[in-house]
Amino acid sequence: MNQSTNQSQKPQIQTRRPISNYEYLDPTREDDSIVDGFRYKSGRRYHFLDGVKYPLPCDTEETYRLKLNYSISRYCWKGNIFYSPLENELAKGGMRVLDDQQPSNVGFLQCNIHDGLPFPDDTFDFVFMSHMFTSITESQWQNVVDDLVRVAKPGGWIELMESDYINPTFGPVNREIQNQDTMLLISRGINMNIGPSVYKYFENIDELEDEIFTGQTVTPLGNGTVGELASHFAVRLHEYMGISTQELEEKFKICQKEMEEYNTVLNIHRFYVQKKICTEKSEDSW
Repeated sequence: MNQSTNQSQKPQIQTRRPISNYEYLDPTREDDSIVDGFRYKSGRRYHFLDGVKYPLPCDTEETYRLKLNYSISRYCWKGNIFYSPLENELAKGGMRVLDDQQPSNVGFLQCNIHDGLPFPDDTFDFVFMSHMFTSITESQWQNVVDDLVRVAKPGGWIELMESDYINPTFGPVNREIQNQDTMLLISRGINMNIGPSVYKYFENIDELEDEIFTGQTVTPLGNGTVGELASHFAVRLHEYMGISTQELEEKFKICQKEMEEYNTVLNIHRFYVQKKICTEKSEDSW
């Protein structure tokens, strides 16, 4: 089992915010109005589909948070987007994807992962999924990973990346918010601490090789960018805690100071495994 650990300086990520709140807020929508499978709350848009447990909004501001999350993750891994050994495949050509907005050889396809991926079996040389713990309940994880393996080609690689959100290096106010986050997600069937153990869903699949490779990076927190990311994540937490948004913002200011004082770190885990190459023998071979 391979393992790599990276301890580096605090990330200083700059990701442009939306120009104004009007890009993602819709003040004309009444609370709890439902339009085209979305519910509106305080001007934010949320999924309103059967089986979807994602607690965060689905709008332009959430897109900004996801970009910020990606930028921080990439920094933590020193620019390594994936760890699966794909050098030989990339050298063949036809797989090249440039990490710059949306290249001409890349398209976006929107689907509900819980309805199954809309691709035939054995389609992709590489399947990658990251930061999905808020979208998948503990009872759904195995089905989701099974489907990732299904669409991978024999000999292809499947890679998962998730963070460790149960953090022993938190200060008291950070722990308070962490506990409230955990309770909120548990009420939706989501395990907030699934990150370090998602590899177990690989172990139940016969089509995979026995060896599961791992990687871990440890990154200090405590700067404004990561604190901002946390505040986006807790966009509705004030309702669950029974406090105002202003009170929650004050708690986040304290959290930011605690991260410096307690030397809080973020652990991110990777797990990757190869799908077995089928070597079927003919009927008259021995």
